[in-house]
Amino acid sequence: MNSFISFIVRPFQFEGTKMLPNILLMCKLTVILLSVHHFFFKINDPFIPFIPALDNFNDYPNVFKYVLRTLYVVGAFGVLFNIKVRTSSILTGLVVILSILASKPLFFNHAFICGCALILGGLSSDKEPPYLLIFQLSLVYFGASINKFLEPDWWSGAFMDTWLGTARANPVYLYVSELLPKLVFAKLLSYIAMFTEFAIAVLILFKKTRNLTVWFIIIFHTSLFTLTSFRFGHFIESLAIVLLAFLSIPKEQLLINYKEHSLKKLKQFFTFLDRDKKQVWDPITSESPHWLSLKTKDKTLYNHEALKDMLLYTPNFFMLMIAIDMAMYIVLYNHRTILFVFNMIFIWSVILYFLPVKWFRKTEV
Repeated sequence: MNSFISFIVRPFQFEGTKMLPNILLMCKLTVILLSVHHFFFKINDPFIPFIPALDNFNDYPNVFKYVLRTLYVVGAFGVLFNIKVRTSSILTGLVVILSILASKPLFFNHAFICGCALILGGLSSDKEPPYLLIFQLSLVYFGASINKFLEPDWWSGAFMDTWLGTARANPVYLYVSELLPKLVFAKLLSYIAMFTEFAIAVLILFKKTRNLTVWFIIIFHTSLFTLTSFRFGHFIESLAIVLLAFLSIPKEQLLINYKEHSLKKLKQFFTFLDRDKKQVWDPITSESPHWLSLKTKDKTLYNHEALKDMLLYTPNFFMLMIAIDMAMYIVLYNHRTILFVFNMIFIWSVILYFLPVKWFRKTEV
């Protein structure tokens, strides 16, 4: 019975594999995201493939489809249940990429990025930073910016005006555009998008600017979502998950001191999420001026600064976040305006809390 329970909780464990915990977290969330968006059922026999030779599989109906679906299930199961995680991640990613190559209608940037992230996550070492994922992200933004630089409609603002003004009839865009000369607002948004993406492509490559660039990416895309109320498929979720590759989780145990009477529920919450048993909780003495402290090998933090890092170092916190997001989407699917408002409140609240800004009294030593 104990072994069965131990196996069941594996999807919520991230230590002790051949992957860094944050990379394994990224791969698990990517698999969950693809599965929730019905990728399994999108895997079919070749249809207008990018590689014409794949059409030969149509001489044997359903073979290609069922082989790839089987491999997807095997790979996804391995990633979620910590079985040969690197091999399973590469296998799942290859199935995604091959499915896309076999069917042009299946090609979307968000699906392609997920496939690449799984492959590169599997190829990443648990001994060094995920350089392959860094290069992938740089390449994504470099390609996006260059593609826009070569399009006259982006320089003239015509694309942005057609998309936001006509196709989506965005009320914010239409209102601001009326206050300015024709296409001025469209050009401004176009230039911001082009040069921001190019700057991200360059700055993400350098260690000194990487953390700042990650925050730049988060705020840039959240602002874009706020303006357009459009997720571009599941691109925004995919990107947020890939950014977990830049999260550095300490290898050693987290030493936590807390005010026992007032933070009993907080301890229970974290203990429930901490399936890897990395947190060691001890009560704070009554004389302490702090209500919470977190000690790692490199630093000691207090109060809200400690709480922020505790959440970031708890992988199941991110599992909970994606579960909340999906639950809101399901419950409010037929109430898009309410869904958008709740999304904005939820996302911006999380961003503002975790921003590396001292919103509260300085308590770090």
